[in-house]
Amino acid sequence: MRDAIMSKTALVSGAALLAALPWASAGADFSSLADEVDGVFAAYDRTRPGCAVGVIHEGAYQIKKGYGLANLEHEIPIESHSIFRIGSVSKQFTAMAVALLAERGAVDLDADVHEYLPDLIDYGYTVTVRQMIHHTAGMGDYDPALFVKGDGTAFRFGNEDYWTIEEFYEAVRSAPLVVAPDSKWMYSNVGYFLLGQVVERVSGKTLRQFAADEIFAPLGMSSTFFNDNVNRPVKHRVDGYRKMDGGGYEIYMTNLDWVGDGGVFTNLDDFIRWDRNFYDNRLGEETIAITTEPLPGFVVEDGEIFGDARYAFGHFVGESHGQAVIGHSGGWVGFSSLYLRYPALSLSVVTFCNATDAPASELGSRVAALAVAAATAD
Repeated sequence: MRDAIMSKTALVSGAALLAALPWASAGADFSSLADEVDGVFAAYDRTRPGCAVGVIHEGAYQIKKGYGLANLEHEIPIESHSIFRIGSVSKQFTAMAVALLAERGAVDLDADVHEYLPDLIDYGYTVTVRQMIHHTAGMGDYDPALFVKGDGTAFRFGNEDYWTIEEFYEAVRSAPLVVAPDSKWMYSNVGYFLLGQVVERVSGKTLRQFAADEIFAPLGMSSTFFNDNVNRPVKHRVDGYRKMDGGGYEIYMTNLDWVGDGGVFTNLDDFIRWDRNFYDNRLGEETIAITTEPLPGFVVEDGEIFGDARYAFGHFVGESHGQAVIGHSGGWVGFSSLYLRYPALSLSVVTFCNATDAPASELGSRVAALAVAAATAD
């Protein structure tokens, strides 16, 4: 959930990206891409955890492969139906849920969040839903100093401690702002957790159920969901792992159920349906334009993937490998993810990994460089 990864290059507006029609590059040549991608993942064999990797061009997979194991105990290989926790890539689904409610007039993006969550503390400022979506509300992140257990010790995020969603909300609702709203871009998982709570209060449904009814079912994403109960069995679920200093792996999963900032489980077979919706929208009338238009005036600097980017509704909008890109990364416990979409090329790269020594951002970016080169070949 915490990996909001960016980098240093030029800015592009979401409107300009969306104006580019998804036609094929005349010289696109993917004939050698499979071997090149195999080379990127050469170390991720059937003795260790690994990644699922997809390269989508013009609405179809050019590459859809798994490397390594989904489960070490039973030696189950990673395949396209393997279901991963995708961390902060989940934020675009939370933001879409808010956008759908806004389009219907149920949420005012410029209203104070207290209109929907009146039990939040008084921040001393008006804090709007739109500011929370764009990470300019002044809210902090999961700073252990702000979250304290009953015995006075800091709450440990991951799999060490446990709070219910209600207990976590009680802690979050009392957390003060870190800076004044609109004074600084500051990535906030807390803000997106609260956005999930806004969806629940307004819709009368859990975020899991609202997303199932309004996003995943309409798109045919039958294996995708916000997992607000990690004890439920999930068919084809991938286990997360942590590489040990002395060698080998240990299971590294979370026992925490809250969602909004993260919590989506999905696979390659489903994710292409989400990707296609950016070109053939089935969710509301204006939701794609709304959710991919970045907030002007705030530049996200000093990252590694999206250039000197701007932030939209769960999307960084910037430049990658010489092309305009919209995307996000994610990481939580043993999982990491990266989703990069190049609208002018009708090209996307999806990478889901299940070990701390399988960095989706690094590996997926390497695949993206190869895919962009193939899509722009003369």
